[in-house]
This record gives sequence, structure tokens and C-alpha cells, in this order.
Amino acid sequence: MTSTTKYALAFVDTETTGLDPFLHDPWEIAVILREPGKGDVEHVFHVEPDLYNADPKALEINRYGERTTAPDWRWHNRAVVGGLLTAILDGAVMVGSNPSFDAGMLNKLIGRTFPEKTNPWHYRTIDVATMAAGYLYGQAERMTHRDCDPDWYGKVAERLRWPWKSYSASEAAGTPRPAADVAHTALGDARWCRDLWDRITVPDAFYAASDEQLADMVADALKRRSGGA
Repeated sequence: MTSTTKYALAFVDTETTGLDPFLHDPWEIAVILREPGKGDVEHVFHVEPDLYNADPKALEINRYGERTTAPDWRWHNRAVVGGLLTAILDGAVMVGSNPSFDAGMLNKLIGRTFPEKTNPWHYRTIDVATMAAGYLYGQAERMTHRDCDPDWYGKVAERLRWPWKSYSASEAAGTPRPAADVAHTALGDARWCRDLWDRITVPDAFYAASDEQLADMVADALKRRSGGA
């Protein structure tokens, strides 16, 4: 899937030692870069953090101890990662779940080596959970007009709950949360953000297909159902 705009999209997630960018560090960063006319390219970086002020709960959630002691785990050079992130994210629109948090953590990482190159991405970041909530309220408006039933808004509010939870909003919009073994890994959550973005912004293939493509889809389905006959 390719972007329809002139801007690259960067689906970003970070795993960190806590929630405060002044006290805590990002230790795993994933970026899925989608440039116009090109396929998605995945980047994953591991930067050894300072654990002095680490929040034990954060390390428990992202399984820091378990994951970083795996035999195939490798740390990357901090300065090299900072330079690569600056180049990869240059001018891209950052998409994530609470991307302002990730932006703050990435700025800390980049700023340690390249203080003049912080905020290389587009100034407006996009939160997919907020997008999902807007999508659902848009559906509520459509259903209210169809059924003359304002209860649709209440149904959406009940499903989302306040304050909105990213995974709940995603599931309500039709995109499942990441599987347990990849949830709270940078790449797993970046892929989930990408999938939710596509669920909301890309038309379903069935409705976007031509008559010929629909015929092929039906024929293929019938063949599978009849054992290839």
C-alpha cells in the first residue's frame, strides 16, 4: 500500500524505561516508513538505556529483562541510530499511538548527538486512537441519519470509554490489538498503528474493485469452496 500524498508516513513506536523523557530513555525504536509510490520499509533499533531511574513497571510491561537477555539480542551504536533516525524521519508525518510521547523520547535520543537536528519530522503528528474515535463517531452520525436513532452516539461512547484506550478504539474500528507475544514491542505496535491507519483511510478492496476484479474474487472463492473444481 502506498501513500496518496507527497509526504512520507512514518509509523512509529518506542519502548522506554518509563514515561518521563527527562528521566527515562527509549531502548527500542521501530519506524515503518511509507514513501509515496514505494512499499513499506521497516527499521528497528536497540539503544542501551540508563537504568538508574528506570520505572520497574515499565520494564515489566515491555519485558525488558526477558527480551534484552535473549541470545540474539544486539545493541546498536547510539550516535549511529540518532543519525539514521534523523535521515529516515526527515519531513515525514509521524503516525502512532500518542505520538507526542514517542516524539519526545526520540528528540532526547537524537539531541544527545545532534542537538541541532531535533524534530526532523513534520510538525503535525497523528494519533491513530484519536483517528479511530473520529471514525467511529462518523459512523454514529451516518447510522443516526439512517435510523433516526441518536442512541448510536451513546453506543460509541460506551464502546470507547473515556479516556479512550488505544486498543479498545482500534478493536471497535475493526483492527485487532497486537497478539500477546508482540504487544509492547516497538515493531509489533508500529505494525498495529499502520494496520489501523489503513483500516480507516484505505477503502475495502471489495468495494474498490472493478467488475472484473470482483468476478475473479468470486470465482476464486467458489473454487476454494468446491475443492478447486
